[in-house]
Amino acid sequence: MPDIKGAVKIADLLLNKAKYKDKIITVRGVVTKVNNGIMGKNWVHIIDKSGKDLTITTNSVVNVNAVVAFKGKITLDKDFGAGYKYDIIMEEAERL
Repeated sequence: MPDIKGAVKIADLLLNKAKYKDKIITVRGVVTKVNNGIMGKNWVHIIDKSGKDLTITTNSVVNVNAVVAFKGKITLDKDFGAGYKYDIIMEEAERL
């Protein structure tokens, strides 16, 4: 999977969470899991070359194993209730 100019590696994102808090960034990876229509959002899990994964909320529809790039806002310590709690999540992402 080729890099996208300006995309942040998920490992770098996870190591430097505070740096990216409330910022809009781009990530790229392979879709490993999709849950559509939960709380009005599609929940996409991606993994990149680093082997690290990230959960993304979006209105975009994607398939497992697709190579994707998303641009969205990084949020820390998000608790949606009902057991949906994330140390880091990309929200309102747009598929590029």
